[in-house]
Amino acid sequence: MNLTKVSLFALACAAAPLGALAGVDIGINIGGPEFVVRSQPPPERIETIGISPGPGYVWIRGHWGWRHEQWEWVGGRWDRAAQPGSVWISGQWVARGNGWVWMEGHYDVQAGPPSPAYDPGVEMVASEAPPAPLYEAVTVAPGPDFFWIGGHWQWHGRWVWAAGHYERHPHFHPGAGWEAGRWDRDRVSGRFVWREGHWR
Repeated sequence: MNLTKVSLFALACAAAPLGALAGVDIGINIGGPEFVVRSQPPPERIETIGISPGPGYVWIRGHWGWRHEQWEWVGGRWDRAAQPGSVWISGQWVARGNGWVWMEGHYDVQAGPPSPAYDPGVEMVASEAPPAPLYEAVTVAPGPDFFWIGGHWQWHGRWVWAAGHYERHPHFHPGAGWEAGRWDRDRVSGRFVWREGHWR
């Protein structure tokens, strides 16, 4: 047993009595000690997202944390992205054995081929379900007739995130807006088909 494994084992043993009091189990994985909370986290809260402090900021949504032997809400916040093109992959509680484990959120740079221009004659079909949408920083609109078109997943043999952006309505009128595109599952083939968004 090398020094690192001995250190991790000692840490887990020292923390075990505390874990028993706090309603957690402690295990060891490759990344270090793993804390398993024995009660399920409450439903997520709805948060009000304020105006972004500026370009390059990403909204990190709030989540439940286990502190002082109970669930406590950790509020969302704006954070400056680690580098241009970064997106925030939200943390989440994952069911593990007889409890729940927190998987920490992190920044990721979505590198991939440029988004192809939409061709209504071509049907985009994916063989697997798209990942959960990413949370994007929405800055102040450049003008009153601009609309935010949210990002979405595109299939290029793998999932690639197409970032959201502002666009001017081609025929602006009060009440106008963008009807977001979506992936629908085909009942016959089981594959996922992209339904393109459109102006209304």
